[in-house]
Amino acid sequence: MTFVQQEFLVFFAVVLALYWGVPNRRWQNGMLVVASAIFYGWVHPWFLILLYVAAGIDYFGAIAMERWPEQKKSVLVVSLIGNLSMLGYFKYCDFFLTNVAGILDALGIHNSVGAVGVFLPAGISFYTFQSMAYSIDVYRGEMKACRHPVDYLLAVSLFCHLVAGPVQRASNLVMQTETPRRWDTARFFSGFGLAMWGAFTKVVVADTVSPYVDKVYAMPDPSTPLLMAGTLGFTVQILADFAGYSNIARGTARMLGFDLMLNFDAPYIAATPSEFWRRWHISFSSWIRDYVYIPLGGSRGGPGRVALNTMAAMMISGLWHGASWNFVVWGAYHGVLQVVYRYVEPRVPASLRAMPGGRVLATVLMFGFTVFGWFLFRALELGRIAHVLAQDPTAWPEDQQIATVVVLAVTAAAAVPLVIGHLVERYVLPKLEGSPWIWPARTTAWAVFAVGLFLFVRMSAAEFIYFAF
Repeated sequence: MTFVQQEFLVFFAVVLALYWGVPNRRWQNGMLVVASAIFYGWVHPWFLILLYVAAGIDYFGAIAMERWPEQKKSVLVVSLIGNLSMLGYFKYCDFFLTNVAGILDALGIHNSVGAVGVFLPAGISFYTFQSMAYSIDVYRGEMKACRHPVDYLLAVSLFCHLVAGPVQRASNLVMQTETPRRWDTARFFSGFGLAMWGAFTKVVVADTVSPYVDKVYAMPDPSTPLLMAGTLGFTVQILADFAGYSNIARGTARMLGFDLMLNFDAPYIAATPSEFWRRWHISFSSWIRDYVYIPLGGSRGGPGRVALNTMAAMMISGLWHGASWNFVVWGAYHGVLQVVYRYVEPRVPASLRAMPGGRVLATVLMFGFTVFGWFLFRALELGRIAHVLAQDPTAWPEDQQIATVVVLAVTAAAAVPLVIGHLVERYVLPKLEGSPWIWPARTTAWAVFAVGLFLFVRMSAAEFIYFAF
């Protein structure tokens, strides 16, 4: 089940009515665990087995670490091996076997190695990382082990964030499952508006641009201008799609009394790579920082060591996104950007920093780097990337010129709601809060969202992009 299916509206309405109708937190938690199981197992019930195995490994592992502190390192290793083995098999087994077969073929060794067709369960990257973080936090002494299995299972499996995040910190969400939640009308309507905005950006923006992007990337030999137009379209699509999912997740969770962390903060106005990653997929990038980059040494040590730590963290980030070399290249590309910027930034003259419009120029430059990164991300095949980079960028066949203009026009039109939404959130809403105009503004926005959804919704909405990860 997805957030933009009609079945979800019925599902969520029933969940809301039952949830706020039960007498206490224990009943609420139990009901949400059942509801989350229905949501996640709607199409493939066997997905629940993997989810509960991952949750069980870390739930019992955390208790064992507190009961036998002298063995907690061994328990943590078992927990990490269990989670990473499950993730490795379902997400990377075919990738590994295909590459082994390719190496053997290159060496002239006859072999029968090949992909076995392992099916990737939705959301496995998200809930395994979240569950592992819980074990690591208990090991570090940063939180106490959760003793009630239903509370912990709800923190891992809450349907709002289960399939595509945000990747919640265990300490934050477990604490909320252990705390009574009370009805709050203001929070409910705030969550409703956020969820509506998320659905609007997904259906009206992302799903409108998506067919154009897909057609461009499906072409056997698109010109560089057309491909860059398609990549600009993908730049808008992936933000609207993923931020839309995150906002629906945060909004529905808020209506249930939970707070999920902000996952996107206008990433395309970033002026540097490090700022981009503080704004893009915040829950995951902070996870990589705290559980990969810092344990590797972080910014401690000489420039070479810091560069190595950065590259390792970013390449792991890239591989997390998918079992394909283009994702590793994408991660390495962003790692190189960070290393170069870290070297260059301190050496930029103060006069240049103070130049009028300097921030704007830096943002435009970083946006260009980001768009090229999305080309590496979307291209999927290294051979395709090499072919595009080798072709004449000025070649622009006449039969592709009109297509390029159309894709650019659709992309520009789709970006308008995102820009308006950012400006309203940043500059208008803070001034309206507490004023008599806040409710007319909200209801007007909800009406616009509803009309947009009614006009643009399709009988079979496109999957969220990050369901694949």
